[in-house]
Amino acid sequence: MRSFWRSGVRLAVAIAVAAGAVASIYLVRQGTIDPSAIRDIIAGSPLAPLVFILLQVAASLVFIPRTFLGIAAGLLFGFAWGSVLAITGAMAGAAVGFALWRWIGEGQVDLEKMPWLGPLLEKAERDGWRMVAIVRLIPALPHSLANTALALTRIGWADYLIGSFLGMLPMTLVQVDVGVAGGQVLTGRSGLLVSLVLLALLFGTSVLLRRAAARHK
Repeated sequence: MRSFWRSGVRLAVAIAVAAGAVASIYLVRQGTIDPSAIRDIIAGSPLAPLVFILLQVAASLVFIPRTFLGIAAGLLFGFAWGSVLAITGAMAGAAVGFALWRWIGEGQVDLEKMPWLGPLLEKAERDGWRMVAIVRLIPALPHSLANTALALTRIGWADYLIGSFLGMLPMTLVQVDVGVAGGQVLTGRSGLLVSLVLLALLFGTSVLLRRAAARHK
């Protein structure tokens, strides 16, 4: 009976998270959720840094793009503090997502049914933090999906956290810089073009790293 209730609770949590993801994806596509909206929600709060980190944790569970949070951090806090808070929130979200989905069902994903991501996750199990970092650098892979997929493998916490930090840090810094530059444009100063070029270069580098990892089996 205890096992039955435990399974029921896990299923209910998974359904609730899935429902939140569907709702957030819809709102993102409708344009209701974007960096400016996130900034407006947090701006003016005396607990803005804490609210931002908690919002990032929630966003990491329901497929709100991490890019939105990184840009919002730049708009709200500037580059230095925005970078610190963005990577802190991203790591907190990654840890919560990893813990949640590992609790729901460790080892329940069939990597053979994931033709493009499965090989990378299998390598992550074998190669540890290096391949976790590569997975994090894949530009088209949502943060929430990476958390979930990696949690359902047998990779250890240390490899997961180290690889996640190293893989997410470069993109986070560029996202925050884009947010800072966007704020400068709104106040009549320039800088957005350089940030967008850096973002494009980072995306290109991520694609090349993924292809190199796929070839190196």
